[in-house]
Amino acid sequence: MKPHRVLISFSLILVIALLASCVMPTPATPAPAPEEPAEAEEPAAEEEAPSLAGAEIVATYMQSGTYDKAAEGLEPVFEEASGVGVELVVAPWDVLNQNHITDLTTGTGAYDVMSGEFWIATVFEHMLPLDEYVTRDAYGDAYIEGIWSPGPSNFYDGKRIGVPYSADAYGIWYNTEIFEQCGVEADWETWDDYIAVLEELQTCLEGTDVAPMVHYFGQIEQPAAIFLGLYDGYMVDKDGNYGLDREKAVAALDKMQSLLQYNPEGALGFDFNAGNAIFLNGQAATMVGWPSFIRADADDPEKSQVVGKWALGNYPGPGFPMVSAWNMFISKYSQNPDAAWEWIKAYANPENGTQWMAEYGIGSPFKATYEDPDLIRDFGHFYPAQAKNLDKAKSLPWTFAAFEAFFRNEGDFHQGTITAEEMLDRVQTEWDEIEVPEALVQLADAQGLTEK
Repeated sequence: MKPHRVLISFSLILVIALLASCVMPTPATPAPAPEEPAEAEEPAAEEEAPSLAGAEIVATYMQSGTYDKAAEGLEPVFEEASGVGVELVVAPWDVLNQNHITDLTTGTGAYDVMSGEFWIATVFEHMLPLDEYVTRDAYGDAYIEGIWSPGPSNFYDGKRIGVPYSADAYGIWYNTEIFEQCGVEADWETWDDYIAVLEELQTCLEGTDVAPMVHYFGQIEQPAAIFLGLYDGYMVDKDGNYGLDREKAVAALDKMQSLLQYNPEGALGFDFNAGNAIFLNGQAATMVGWPSFIRADADDPEKSQVVGKWALGNYPGPGFPMVSAWNMFISKYSQNPDAAWEWIKAYANPENGTQWMAEYGIGSPFKATYEDPDLIRDFGHFYPAQAKNLDKAKSLPWTFAAFEAFFRNEGDFHQGTITAEEMLDRVQTEWDEIEVPEALVQLADAQGLTEK
């Protein structure tokens, strides 16, 4: 348990002196002797910022072997430099989110720095606005613009409450050797362009065991990210409720279903491992998914048949790449917000972003990582496209219950047991019972995902 922390508050007393003079007729008097010049006052010394030494904070991270390991490595360095004690609390994703929700709704204040995403939007009102810190320290210019914007960065009532420290966005990568052999260019802006490329690959690869595309359709929550790339309508209606443009949603779902013909047999049962293995073994010309889940293995000769033969391409529209951008928040109930902010700055910066992307696989949200000449030389097949995809990525304005209603029914649609229309009817029925948190209404509006 942390020791009692004393909050010192300062009051500023403003004294106003009102001077008045009366002019009265008086007899003439001799002129007064000149006054001695007053000694110049010493300029007031600038007040030094109070030391943070001795302060203690608690910071939370998901138990992942990535974000938490990076924090563990930083902890002793930060403590020695700042004098601030840091206690790290790590937990699995679902436990971490529930801990935060419980702590904030009860006002307990057990955690100073909290790691999270839009999944905990129901408690965004309990987070401390960070705009004054950001302005004071000129912090934020180093980020990829899209990641520093509302959505990937969390806001509430127009004020910044979150600072991103990781970023990954859905992408399409491809086997450069197969593309060269088939005379195909990885040049697509829309999903129709991409499907045209798949058609060319289908013809070229006929009679082989190589598929034009692979995706982990059996990982039931994942195909929704393809839907988001195909769909360019609203996600929150005019009344602040969940809803979709029915015509655009049906068209997107049907087009997504058409992608199955370009996948290997059994794709509806592929999880992450099975889908990745297909591409790593050279049995798929393209793959759609999270780059961070395959990037390191694809460049590892012991795990990959495509070393030096793959590249990341543009994520097509008219929709957007789904983003995973973890943020750090400061609890409104923190007794040491200044110390918490110093930890955030020490954790999230371009130097760490670049180092930790290579060391832990944490996707960097910083421009410098993707502009480093040495890194581009080594990772030119990945970095430039990743930066572009991150810049246009958006964050879901869905609660987990809303997301689950969508992907569960989408699974039945892919299995062919219901039509796109029937799927959307089911989803909307469940959505009608789900209240959209105000923070997510705001997030949808900020990203252009609200019905006009």
